[in-house]
Amino acid sequence: METRRIGTILAVLLTILYLAYIVAIPLGLVTHRLEVHEVALAAALLAGVWFAASPYFITDVSIGAEGFSARLERAEAKQRVLEGELRALQVTLGGLVTKHEWNHLRRLSEEKSVLVRHREDGKLQQELERLDALGFLEPLDSQRGLNAIREDHGRPGEEFDLTRYVKITDAGLEYLGLREKL
Repeated sequence: METRRIGTILAVLLTILYLAYIVAIPLGLVTHRLEVHEVALAAALLAGVWFAASPYFITDVSIGAEGFSARLERAEAKQRVLEGELRALQVTLGGLVTKHEWNHLRRLSEEKSVLVRHREDGKLQQELERLDALGFLEPLDSQRGLNAIREDHGRPGEEFDLTRYVKITDAGLEYLGLREKL
């Protein structure tokens, strides 16, 4: 923002000087007048400084048989929209999986062995099925799928290595990476 303030001050000063020059000509205070190309250059410089001090930026410029054209956009408005969209993505990514599902994904990506306990209420199975449905992990045994866990370790409290039954997918790794960046 500091450069924008300096640009605004410079634009105001140049405008005052330019207007003073224009007023000084008919009053006879200017003995040597600027030539046309010097006035055009001063006007272009003035326009450039005003533009630099404005909240707009050029997105497209073309010079051709039709003349000169430029497409301007408001940088601040666009930035606010992008910040809102980023915040929405942060909330979405953060709430896509529960803290327990997040922990399973994180551990599967970092650890060689992920010891978990079978739960009587079936929560572990539900969490793994949801992560499978999201495409963040997949069963190693395509024939038995996630049912292999219940078949092999159906007793409550029994500890087993989750890496023998599932692996994290590329989509799961990408999700972890994106969420870590937020």
